[in-house]
Amino acid sequence: ESPRVLDADLRLRAEPRLRFAGQMTGVEGYVESAAIGLLAGRMAASEQLGQPTPPLPPPPTTALGALLGHITGGHLIAGDDTAPAPRSFQPMNINFGLFPPVDNWRQPGRMRKHERKSAKRKAITARALQDLDAWLAR
Repeated sequence: ESPRVLDADLRLRAEPRLRFAGQMTGVEGYVESAAIGLLAGRMAASEQLGQPTPPLPPPPTTALGALLGHITGGHLIAGDDTAPAPRSFQPMNINFGLFPPVDNWRQPGRMRKHERKSAKRKAITARALQDLDAWLAR
């Protein structure tokens, strides 16, 4: 229930002095748990050093940002136009489905299914690396 109980800074909504990290936030896997721990540590350090709070979160186009968005924003199930979509949260490893769509990934000419999939993933990865570099440079 991370999206319901955690804010965007990985703090417990009911008790904001508590910050969560790792697997208990709703990520699965050692790398994902370490990544969220890194973000929680950066946020806590920023707060303790009196720097702007909250610190600028990683872009949602990066793996860090996509994971953070998933565990603090949850997942929307498609609903109809008359009712808001209910939230359905499942703990998750990082995967390409968590990233926002990317434009201009198609190559000219006809592509087979596996070629389309590969081209799209390469475009998502290139964008993520570029956006991560920009975020780290701030």
